[in-house]
Amino acid sequence: MIAILRRAALHLLPIAMFAPVPDALAQTRDLQGAWLDGDLACGSVFAPTRNGIGFKRPANAFIPAFIITGRRLSTSLATRRIVKVLVTGDRQALTLHCTTSITSDTAHAILAPMPDGGLHRYSTSDGGVAAKYKRCGLQDLTTTDRGRVPDQRISLGRAP
Repeated sequence: MIAILRRAALHLLPIAMFAPVPDALAQTRDLQGAWLDGDLACGSVFAPTRNGIGFKRPANAFIPAFIITGRRLSTSLATRRIVKVLVTGDRQALTLHCTTSITSDTAHAILAPMPDGGLHRYSTSDGGVAAKYKRCGLQDLTTTDRGRVPDQRISLGRAP
C-alpha cells in the first residue's frame, strides 16, 4: 500500500510543481496589454508590431512602461516570467523570475486594476505610493494623447 502511495505521489509531483503557472495566467487576464505612465503619449514609447505592440527602438531603460503578454512581463530591456500571483484585496502581487546571461533573480510587482480601466503599481502590498498607468492599444499609436504634442519624444539626454 505504501508503495502505491509513493508511486502516486511521484506522478503528482510534476503536476504540483507547475500548478501556479496556469493559475497565474488566469489571474493576469485583466492585466494583459501595454501599460504606460499616465502622463506620457503611447506613440512616443510603443510601436505596432506583427504580433501587436512592442517598444520603440532604440530602447530607453528609464521609460515607466511594461507589456504583459501571457505569463511574461516585458520592459524595454528585459523580459520576466510571471511565476505566481497572490491576490490580496484589490491588489495582485506578482512574483517574477528573470534570467539573463549573467544571473537569475526573483522580483515582485504589486498591481491593482482600477475601475476606469487604468492600473496602479504600488511600492508595497499594504500601502505605499501608487504610480498610475494607462493601457495603450493600437489605436493609441496613431493618434496623440490629449494635450500632447505629436512629435514629442522622451529623452533623458542633455538639453539642446
